[in-house]
Amino acid sequence: MSYGADYQYNVSPAILMNTDRNLLLIQCLEALGLVLEYDLHDKTVHQHAIRVGQMCAIIAEKVGLPPHKIQQIYFAGLIHDIGKISIGTSILTQKRKLTPDEFRLVQMHSVIGGKIAASLPELSDLSFWIRWHHEKWDGSGYPDNLSGGQIPIEVQILSAIDCFDSLQTPRLDRDKISQEESERIIRDQRGTFFNPVIVDLISDMIKNREIIPGKSSDKFMEIREKYINRDYHEGTFDYWGDIGMSGMYPILKLFARVIDAKHGYTHGHSTRVAVLSKYIAEKAGLPAVDIIKVEVAGMLHDAGKISIPNEVLDKINTPDDEEWRMIKNHPVHSYNILKNIHRMSEIAEITRQHHERLDGSGYPDGLTEGRIGILAQIIAISDSFDAMTSERAYRDMLRVEIAYREIEKGAGILYNREFVKILTNTPPYYINALFEMNIG
Repeated sequence: MSYGADYQYNVSPAILMNTDRNLLLIQCLEALGLVLEYDLHDKTVHQHAIRVGQMCAIIAEKVGLPPHKIQQIYFAGLIHDIGKISIGTSILTQKRKLTPDEFRLVQMHSVIGGKIAASLPELSDLSFWIRWHHEKWDGSGYPDNLSGGQIPIEVQILSAIDCFDSLQTPRLDRDKISQEESERIIRDQRGTFFNPVIVDLISDMIKNREIIPGKSSDKFMEIREKYINRDYHEGTFDYWGDIGMSGMYPILKLFARVIDAKHGYTHGHSTRVAVLSKYIAEKAGLPAVDIIKVEVAGMLHDAGKISIPNEVLDKINTPDDEEWRMIKNHPVHSYNILKNIHRMSEIAEITRQHHERLDGSGYPDGLTEGRIGILAQIIAISDSFDAMTSERAYRDMLRVEIAYREIEKGAGILYNREFVKILTNTPPYYINALFEMNIG
């Protein structure tokens, strides 16, 4: 019996579409976890959220949780710190011990994270786990001072794993601790902060070499294939249709919020670029599928800016050569983050090109008009317009009318002439209303 090309025709389209949906969700959350944790001070192996998710899945299988719970706890590990987007960068980037008031603000991240998860249809089941991931076995945790059996088993796993890995993660105010020392610390807290059974299972995981620093272990890859790469939902999936990529919008919008939260002055930038790009694409009469793609690319175009330190992006003076090199490389970082997400290769390419210019003066590849994708040309205008009309560390915002004049100067040279005309023929009050209606 042949299992070659003919075999594919026997696979239900619904199964294939559900597989697409699940891969998209998993890989979006993995990329989101990477963006949440990324910092130039960290090494490539510093992927705290991903490691927490992987170790939680391993322990969940040891405990005997059902398959869909193993998948869910992996997702929870990836986004357990999502609430930190609400904490000012001035606090998160401190290189000293936080004051009591600052620490109380940081503690709120679990409550806010729970609210964010509760608002997302795909992740609402995880909201209590994220809210409670700093609860302790003896009741000394936060925010609700739960203890013992009041704490769901999934949270008991997440809490212990988060602490175990955090100790090994370098922070601005301290060096990382070795795996051996981290294990000793959580064993000292066995029966006080953490369920003794969970601590023993973590030791068992270490002893059996089921976690490997810097990469996914064979054990996790086995669990991923068995439990995580599955769709536990019913129904079909139309990738670029009404319940396809657009059905992922709540998570993609969250992705945009995380990107913009990395730097204070970028609040709302990615959403505004997405909204304006969609508007221009609609006015240009582009097909519906391209309108969805340009909106998604607008949300994610600056994912690579997580690779740029705050002190560079917030610098009042002109960046030096090395700093400018880092800034100009962010589209490449955006591309690298997004290219591995299922069916997102075209979105990744759009984000890579959004700083290219028609005359070849852009970056990172110096492409000219014929080589720049049409959707990237739309993002280029929307991004430039919003940058001009927003506050920056080195200058005040421009009025819309002045920004229009600057954009018009580049028509046919830097920017697509047709798309420039669509933007600059739109009354400023309409642009303001468009943003106000689409940004919370």
